[in-house]
Amino acid sequence: MFGRLKTNGRSGTFLPVILAAFALVSCGPPAGAESAGAQQTPELTSPSAPASSDPALLEPTVQPVPGPPVPGVPPPAEAPVVRWIPIGPVGPNDPQEGRMYLFAQGRDCEQLRDGVDGTTFKDVWRAAGAVCYALRDGTAAQWQDAATALSAVQAPPEGRCLERAVLAVVRSAVEYHNANPATAVPVEPGTGEACPRKLTGLTVVDENFVPVPGLSRPSGPRAGGSWVRLDGYYVRVSEVKIDGAASGVETRSDGDYSPVYFRTPPAGDKASITVTITDTLDAPGEVQFFYDDTAPTGGPGTPSPSGPESPGSDSPQPSPPPAGNTGTEGP
Repeated sequence: MFGRLKTNGRSGTFLPVILAAFALVSCGPPAGAESAGAQQTPELTSPSAPASSDPALLEPTVQPVPGPPVPGVPPPAEAPVVRWIPIGPVGPNDPQEGRMYLFAQGRDCEQLRDGVDGTTFKDVWRAAGAVCYALRDGTAAQWQDAATALSAVQAPPEGRCLERAVLAVVRSAVEYHNANPATAVPVEPGTGEACPRKLTGLTVVDENFVPVPGLSRPSGPRAGGSWVRLDGYYVRVSEVKIDGAASGVETRSDGDYSPVYFRTPPAGDKASITVTITDTLDAPGEVQFFYDDTAPTGGPGTPSPSGPESPGSDSPQPSPPPAGNTGTEGP
């Protein structure tokens, strides 16, 4: 392969030169020996992003593995992992979508399979169940089923942050497998929240906690006493603030992850009030309640369009809280 080098008659001088050159080269750092750096936590955009607030806008769920390289051994060009489904927040008393999200988060394949019929976006949960089985058992047939189920999914609309978060993660798992069919998909716990906590609106309800129909905005008598549901994503509301100050208003809830209701104070000289909440984590958002003595106060009918629709609001709400519960406990 190489031509014969001329030595000009000085035999034996070529080999030491080669050895010296090799030694100089070997003293340099190995290619790619720089540290891969700390892994970045995937952030969720708010449903103004995430939480969308849009969880479909999750940062990529395939992340490089952190940690320094093994001395003298270059790290692989790409060593991704799949970040699994993050916190919702959801709870076991949520409507079916919330329960399904918990099953997906815990990779409870059987519950995912059996709970699809009670959901709105069935294709998302079918795909999640198929990927769950493929991750658990790892057969080629199961990965094919997962890919087929995923191909049938249409992206949920904005605001459906639970479904969009699940879809982003299961898609990453299938894509990883397709690129590395002989390797088990490396899954690590998710971080952040799929649906960042926030207050998105108010819904006026009657004494039976049924939404009052016929309202173009959340409103009620100036005398106060209207029951109003806080809409949005929250876990444990410790305080309902009126115009930025602690209000001391009566509240009702079944506990963590359950809807919170409050009774409006008298209007005084105000035409409206601004409502905010305090949760265990930051829960931004402020919404208005308007005083109007002509507003309907109850009766059967459809929910009032009182504010932005919270994700999952088309699903059945948990049962109303017991009449004796006058507030939520703080953390």
